[in-house]
Amino acid sequence: MAGNAIPPARLWRFAAIAVEFFSPILGGSILGYYLDQYFRTAPVLAVAGVLLGTFLGMYRLVIELRDFQRGD
Repeated sequence: MAGNAIPPARLWRFAAIAVEFFSPILGGSILGYYLDQYFRTAPVLAVAGVLLGTFLGMYRLVIELRDFQRGD
């Protein structure tokens, strides 16, 4: 079983891909929340921030996984 272990460098790459996926979602939701508080438009901008963050996160995920598959 020890021969099938994933090298630590690959594990860090997986972690970086996960962070690149979730950070735009988290950032969009936080930004949308505070903009809703400022403009008093709750929950419109928070939902828009989550949706935009999800779209951006998926885009970054596809790009990173494509590069990962190539071995870059």
